[in-house]
Amino acid sequence: MISTMLEGIRRAGAVVNLAVAGVANATAIYTRPTFAQMVGARTMKVCKLLVRNNLGGNCWLAVGTGAGAGFANLIPPLLILNNIDNPWQEFELPAVEAAATITAFPDALAVGGSLDVQIEVEEKG
Repeated sequence: MISTMLEGIRRAGAVVNLAVAGVANATAIYTRPTFAQMVGARTMKVCKLLVRNNLGGNCWLAVGTGAGAGFANLIPPLLILNNIDNPWQEFELPAVEAAATITAFPDALAVGGSLDVQIEVEEKG
């Protein structure tokens, strides 16, 4: 099934399990569509983040684009509290748009721990 994005329509990404810490392991949490039929530059506005901490301790979550030395933060790192759902709504997040695939990584993980992350975006452009 091919999913196209229309301006003003919100799309939720899949639930992504982040099981490895560190910027070198930044994982895609929302992939920017690149269809041949798209005209002009499309960006994605971050509208909502839902995070479940299964780590056994608090951690920081970085959300941006790229990985490793090419990682660029979209929003300031978020403190993820242990063993609860951590939801952020649009009014709680900085107004940012990404023109590339959105990635994320935790700063540290306990042995066997992980974070479940889901993002909601709105296409602009």
